[in-house]
This record gives sequence, structure tokens and C-alpha cells, in this order.
Amino acid sequence: MIPETGARPAAHGRDEAPTADEWLLEVEASASLPALVLFPHAGAGAAAYWRLASQLRDLVRPLIVRLPGRESRSAEPCFTDVRPLVRALAPVLRPRLGSTYLLYGHSMGALIAFETARLLSLGCAMHPRRLIVSAMEAPQDNPTGHERHTLTDQALWHAVGEMGGVPPEIAADRSMRQMLLPTLRADFELTDTYAFRAMPLLSCPISAYAGDRDAELPPDAMTGWGANTRGTFDHTVVPGGHFFNLDGRSGFADALREHLTGQGGSRVTQTPEPRGGGK
Repeated sequence: MIPETGARPAAHGRDEAPTADEWLLEVEASASLPALVLFPHAGAGAAAYWRLASQLRDLVRPLIVRLPGRESRSAEPCFTDVRPLVRALAPVLRPRLGSTYLLYGHSMGALIAFETARLLSLGCAMHPRRLIVSAMEAPQDNPTGHERHTLTDQALWHAVGEMGGVPPEIAADRSMRQMLLPTLRADFELTDTYAFRAMPLLSCPISAYAGDRDAELPPDAMTGWGANTRGTFDHTVVPGGHFFNLDGRSGFADALREHLTGQGGSRVTQTPEPRGGGK
């Protein structure tokens, strides 16, 4: 059963909760393929991951999560807490997963993917074949002192620009800034206020990717992800900054394809000891 406690009410007086078509952008692929659910980074819509997902459609059936507060859901309030978010998403996601599925999340999306894996595994006995994460420290290592969501508009916009998350032409557009800032602020609140809870470990393998020039996160900061599974863990470093996953020059898509075909995981770090994660 999916827990309903803390579920988010229908947005702006709607009588019905958002449908699967609103939550998920599906890339056309064979129905016989395993599903790959993609969780975008802070501030991003599903469309930002269309190109990456399309490169994988011969191997998987991509489902890109479209969060409230962006694209066709711009009128809906954003979530600022990951757990009500995954409780709202899970009932929509479950019927679309099929018998085999994988989860992939980048930066903020990695936290959402992790909590989704926990809910589906522990609450529904639906275990992912693999959890893939990039550009995010392990949940138990998530800094508690971040206050990015409380910055002034100017300071927050500058911080996002420093991460490389906003193209120069958009960064200079005042109207775009005013449109994007509320979503960015809400997404940063979700990650800034995230508190890890010790629960039984996942059973699926976890694959972690890092950019060798990511100023936000040194590559070795991701090794803690291995403490969250009883399965195997591998850690791959690719060329690029924080958004290497959407940079065609980084080789990330090719590395991801290797994992999807069972050939990845050659660069393995030692799995850290679990930190109170249960059994």
C-alpha cells in the first residue's frame, strides 16, 4: 500500500489529482523494454531531459518526471519536501513501471529517485533493477547548513549561474529570471531541508556518476551512496562540470548505455560501511 498521510491536496482547487500524462513525459519506445524513470535537477522541466532520454530509447522505455511548478504544470505549487512528493508520484508511477524498471536522478533528482526507490521497495515490494544517481552527495551526507532557498533573488540567481545551470542568454533576461526564481527557490528548499532517515537498505545496485570539474561536488563526495544498499556499488567519474549529464562531450550517455546493457561498473570504489541504515 502507498501511504496517504501527508499527501498533497489537488492543486488550486482541482477536483482530481494530476494524471500520469501530467506527471510523466514518455519517450516513445518498445513496451517490452524496461522502464527508466528520469528525475531532473532543480529548476528543470522534463523537456531538458528529452535529448538524453531519446539516446537511450533502444535500450529502455524512458519516463521523464514532470514536477509541479514548471512547463504544463506551472500553475501548480512546487513541493518543498521530498517525501510528500514521492507519495504523490508513486501511485501514478506504479502502473507504468512494468515488471522491470530503473531509476535515474541528477542533483536534486538523485534525492527524489532515492526516496522513490525506498517507497517502492519497502512499501510496495517493487524493487528497481538499479538506482543511478549523479552530481549529488549521498543522502546521509547531505549538508544540513544550506540556506540557499533563503537568499535574495539576486544572490540566488547568481548562485545558479555559477553552477552553470542557466545559459547566458537566459541569465540576462529579467522576465525569465522572475519566472524561474520561484521554482528554483522551492527546489532548493527541498534539498536544503532534506533530513536523512535510517531505514532498511535497498537491495538493488547503485551506480553513482560525478563530473571531474564539478565545483559543487568533488567526485569522491559521492562514494557514500554505497552505504545505502545491500547490493553492489560503482562510482564513475566523467569529464565535465555540475551538468555533465546534459553535455554531449562528457561521454555520460555512452557510460549510461554501458550500465543499461550490463557492461558498466568497471570503475568501482570500495563500498563504505553503512551508517545506521538497518538491514
